[in-house]
Amino acid sequence: MAKFINKTNYKKIAFGAEGYSDLSGFTEVSADASRKGELGITDSNGSKRIKLNKNLFSALGEPKSVKLIMSDTEIAFVAVPEGTHGAYDLCKGATIYSTELANKIIALVPDVEFKENATTRCGNIGKVQSDENGAVTVILNFE
Repeated sequence: MAKFINKTNYKKIAFGAEGYSDLSGFTEVSADASRKGELGITDSNGSKRIKLNKNLFSALGEPKSVKLIMSDTEIAFVAVPEGTHGAYDLCKGATIYSTELANKIIALVPDVEFKENATTRCGNIGKVQSDENGAVTVILNFE
């Protein structure tokens, strides 16, 4: 029986039926070959945004705002209450829309190539800690 996907007709073919494709000549493409990281930096025609990976966002307690503190080799994300002065609001999908911040992170990671009109992932969670007030901080390194 034919089905429609996006107004395109295709046939559903059962195993062993005429037209069934033997996949033994195909080579598997592994997702492990791609670069992984806790931050995704997207450059879209010069406008940049930072997306927090699900692990990083969860470790922070899924806040609405974060403050960032940077050293020469690491970035600390601190979960803060919404409306905190100097904090970045996390938009839909745990995204920070800030070309200036993205450029600061890119400068911190010189061994990674950030391509235009692409998303590049970087950063690994080094530590997750809480301060005396219970605010969660996640420290990323870029090794």
